[in-house]
Amino acid sequence: MSKVYNSELQARLEQFCGREGAGSQAKAAAAIGLSQSTLSQFRRGIYEGDIAEVENKLREHFAVMDARDQQPSNTSPYRLAGEYVPTSISEQIYKTIRYCQLEKGIMIAHGDAGIGKTKAAAKYVHDNSTTSVYVEVTPTTGTLNRFVRLLARELGISETRDRWELIELIKGKLLGTSKVLIIDEAQHLKHLTLEEIRNWTQPHPITGRQGIGIVLIGNSQIHSRMVGRNEDQFAQQFSRSRPHHYSATHIQKGDVEKMFPVLRDKSMDKELGFLLAISNSRWALRAAVNIWNDAVNGEDISYRNLKGIAQRMGIGVIA
Repeated sequence: MSKVYNSELQARLEQFCGREGAGSQAKAAAAIGLSQSTLSQFRRGIYEGDIAEVENKLREHFAVMDARDQQPSNTSPYRLAGEYVPTSISEQIYKTIRYCQLEKGIMIAHGDAGIGKTKAAAKYVHDNSTTSVYVEVTPTTGTLNRFVRLLARELGISETRDRWELIELIKGKLLGTSKVLIIDEAQHLKHLTLEEIRNWTQPHPITGRQGIGIVLIGNSQIHSRMVGRNEDQFAQQFSRSRPHHYSATHIQKGDVEKMFPVLRDKSMDKELGFLLAISNSRWALRAAVNIWNDAVNGEDISYRNLKGIAQRMGIGVIA
């Protein structure tokens, strides 16, 4: 007895796979949460497993997609989170990455969380996908062993080698090229890791092979560790540009107007002032965006509603 497939789901799946572009089946399988083999067999109508289970996963995935498509961001002039906005801070960090790529050495962009540092890095990688390498460090990947494996994976290098081999292969991929290495959450890097990567920025004394530019993005712990007791060791790398500290207090009114242009266009100065106050506080721009998203989803961007949402989130700012 032949198994019965939901033809509408199959058609939707084909459309989804086509929309994903190159490597569509692999991307679609990962997004839905199915193995490639399961997805392939289901598409061809030869799947021997539980069809109902696969179809339930498809329904759930497409339901989330439909809900996302119905968000106000696609039907209104309101700007929501996820879209890059060239604020004064993000643009400075973008330029810092470009300068480091051209001039080599190590540069640090450090400061408060939620002010656009990672957004700037993501935008740079999007614009320069073939000449930039981005990794995000966590508390468990800051050791040298785990960091080189993390970076090797990003560079398409097999991790089944010892540390020395991995480092040499990584250097072979990066040194002498025009690439820039962007390390986010760099405050998690351990001392030995910092000691190793700083050597990657230097030209080889014999061959003259050029090093690369490395940008460290994180909170102010990375600045303290790099230019505190180790200042003499890193002086050469910092000879072109000193580490730059970015604070939530640096967010300007013009930045908030770019983030929430409908408020500017409607001359809603009280609402703008409130979101600026949030952005300049310890909660930073990220909190202002979260408040705005909730207000837009509730279709009420008034000062009263913005303030109420902030209070429910535990954000207390007088404005």
